[in-house]
Amino acid sequence: MQRLPRTQNDLRPDVVELAFGEPDPSLLPTDLVTSAAARVVPTLGRGALAYGRRPGPHPLREAVAARITDREGLSVSAHDVYVTAGNSQALDLVLAVFTKPGDLILVESPTYSLALRTIRDHPLRVSAVRHDDGGLDVDDLQAQLERSTGEGRGARLLYTIPTFHNPAGTCLQDARRRRLLELAREHGLLVVEDDVYRELAYDHDAPPSLWTMDPGAPVLRLGSLSKSLAPGLRVGWVNARADLIERLDAAGVLDSGGSMAQFSACVAALVIADGAYDRHVARLRAVYAARRDALVAALREHVPAGRFAVPGGGFFVWLELPADVSATHLLPVAERHGLAFAPGSRFCTDGADTHVRLAFSLYDEDHLAEGARRLGAALADVARRD
Repeated sequence: MQRLPRTQNDLRPDVVELAFGEPDPSLLPTDLVTSAAARVVPTLGRGALAYGRRPGPHPLREAVAARITDREGLSVSAHDVYVTAGNSQALDLVLAVFTKPGDLILVESPTYSLALRTIRDHPLRVSAVRHDDGGLDVDDLQAQLERSTGEGRGARLLYTIPTFHNPAGTCLQDARRRRLLELAREHGLLVVEDDVYRELAYDHDAPPSLWTMDPGAPVLRLGSLSKSLAPGLRVGWVNARADLIERLDAAGVLDSGGSMAQFSACVAALVIADGAYDRHVARLRAVYAARRDALVAALREHVPAGRFAVPGGGFFVWLELPADVSATHLLPVAERHGLAFAPGSRFCTDGADTHVRLAFSLYDEDHLAEGARRLGAALADVARRD
């Protein structure tokens, strides 16, 4: 029998793999999850193994609501939390429920590549909004909204990552957040806020989410435990106002199977409720912040011509390459030096290839420093050939 890979991405032993934006398996809290899983049925009953209610098991909804109330300053209840099987399933569900064929969907460029693929799985039209060091360019957003409305095909939905952006690492500036919410109300634009990296803030607390800034706005916030607890649990949620939650709840797939992550969500509820999750997240922040700092220092030493902003959270450095260097053409050279990265063209709707995304989550500081050294050597190789 063929042995299946244990994880989604197998790491090559002689390559520093900075392409994969995922938690370090060595940091996954196996003891916490194993202990919680063993306690689910004795604590929560046999219902944890049955078809669950569509919004998800109440213990997790309560735990998430309590955490939002405590950490984000907005008083919410379990009714404001709709459990999903992770962030990707939540996005696909939102697209299925709130869009129809031919609708215009706006995305940042760059944006999360696999979200872009999910959007393109649906028969939708996609248009890119500019993104810079301050996050989504709201002036460009306004121009696109006014143009599409004038053409009689107003944009239906905006997908955005305003906090610790993937791949750029940026946070949307406060004034831009407020203007975005105003534009959403003015144009009836549904905003899908991907907030998966909120817990992984390194220098100071994450800025307020769009949803907590204006809970009555047309915002669906997608949250997840994949980056901060364990991606294999496949547990996420949506926060939104009541009428939007009701529309999600009417989806046929939920009528068929009920809660999308019944047992896993019960496991997560127990991990969060006893305080173990907070201690785990504090450890992750310390480890990942040290790794970020190591990569940043090594890039400054070995790739001095590269331009980047230091991310305040998340997993990524978005490095602008020296002029006339293509990320796609650089990649095979880098791999010969024992380094892999994600070319910028994967994240840009127009295929722009001037950047590379470097993930610092999977490796310790020494490996990250070596990865930066190998990137510098690959760039030197390319320069000599030119």
